[in-house]
Amino acid sequence: MWIKAMTDLGPTRIRVQSICAYQFIKEEGGEGEVLLIYTADNTLFEVHENVSGVLELLDNHFENDFMN
Repeated sequence: MWIKAMTDLGPTRIRVQSICAYQFIKEEGGEGEVLLIYTADNTLFEVHENVSGVLELLDNHFENDFMN
């Protein structure tokens, strides 16, 4: 499965199976939010648009893998 995310470099397709970690950051002062996506080959993607949509998609995909 692939996701399409808007990064600093433009539209980027990221293979979900290659994602090792992702982190949601709410910027200070309510100026925005960023989603950091780390992949197995040590690539870091910064998602700035539709952050909540991409985050929800990833959370739903990895829901069974989460440890409580």
